[in-house]
Amino acid sequence: MTEFPYISGVDVGTISNKEFARFETTKASDIVIALDKSGIPFSARFGDSEIVLTYDGSYKEEVEEIIAKVSSGDYEALLRELQVYGVPDGYYRLLGEVAELLNTTVSFLQSRPDDVQLLLCKFYVDLWLCDRATLQRELDRIITVNGRTLSDISEYERKKQQEKTPAEPVQTADKVHSFAELYDEYQRRHANDHFTREAHKHLAEIALRRQRDEQERVTQTEEREQKGRTDHEEVYHHRKCGYRSSHNRSCCHRKAQKVR
Repeated sequence: MTEFPYISGVDVGTISNKEFARFETTKASDIVIALDKSGIPFSARFGDSEIVLTYDGSYKEEVEEIIAKVSSGDYEALLRELQVYGVPDGYYRLLGEVAELLNTTVSFLQSRPDDVQLLLCKFYVDLWLCDRATLQRELDRIITVNGRTLSDISEYERKKQQEKTPAEPVQTADKVHSFAELYDEYQRRHANDHFTREAHKHLAEIALRRQRDEQERVTQTEEREQKGRTDHEEVYHHRKCGYRSSHNRSCCHRKAQKVR
């Protein structure tokens, strides 16, 4: 009777860059299932308390990660937590971990339909013992909608949000652009150019010159308005004084006639 009653994996001869491991464990079946789901070439012989493993050395880090996860006991704790909170609440509590794996936010996942959220969390539990790269890849596939993955959807919604951003105000002759606005305009015109310090200095000079010209224009306008008010007051004063002088001469003339 063989020392190891169970055999799993592929033929040893088909494995490249062979690495070997033999250790005691009561969770050999969990290890081989996780290796298989992760797509790692391996061959294993195991019993109730020990496993002999041959695998492709190119996946050494992934294999070690899987063995560490299986040995940690965290997976059993996760299953107990699901039993405590039940379905679907227990699964929804895992959205934070799923979001972290997918490099997105919980609020984004919560914006997906409930059945998609639940499916993601269930597959996360099912694949928990796999290596991180496999988890990310498979979860991203699950949320595929009409050929688009979660990454595609996130990018689409990001662009859609940008399109909702109010357009920049129309440029007028009276408006003096800030340096930031000039910089943005320059970047749009020269998106493929290298933005050197000389270009940066050039834009700063343009902005300064425009601001100086605008200030001069405002000053000249104020001076013209002030001069206009002064001229108006002088004209009014001359008219008033002229009227008084003429009136006085007329009165004196009438008085002189009466005396005669």
